[in-house]
Amino acid sequence: MKVHNELLDYFDPEGEVNEKIITVKYFYFEAPARLYAARLRQQGIQSFITNVNTITAFPLGDGGIGLHIRERDYESALPLIYELDNNSKTRPTHISFHDADHEDIAFEKSLSEQENKKDALLILFLILLGLILIRAFMRSSGILLNGDFF
Repeated sequence: MKVHNELLDYFDPEGEVNEKIITVKYFYFEAPARLYAARLRQQGIQSFITNVNTITAFPLGDGGIGLHIRERDYESALPLIYELDNNSKTRPTHISFHDADHEDIAFEKSLSEQENKKDALLILFLILLGLILIRAFMRSSGILLNGDFF
């Protein structure tokens, strides 16, 4: 096995020219994709990832970062991919609050309370603005005179 110290992922030119490349997994984030590719490379399975720049710049939520290998390496890559999938530390595809402690919960509550206060102030401001606009409209149309109650 040749070890390459290149930054970019690539396949060695020693393989067949028309060899079939398959996608074995899609990711939402670049870090797990790079981890899977590195672990495959440790096992001697060449791989590369695609769409990192596009998905990072425009996160469309479709998990478009692909991990690609040669079709001939599929059977040997599958057990490693299953192992990585079952390891919770390597799979941050969803947010879980199961490991949150009391400090984390208190912090989230304080953020929620701040948002509620901002929302209440915004609603109050919009109501006052609406009343001022209604009053201006009523005065301009002659419905309301200076001595009226509003």
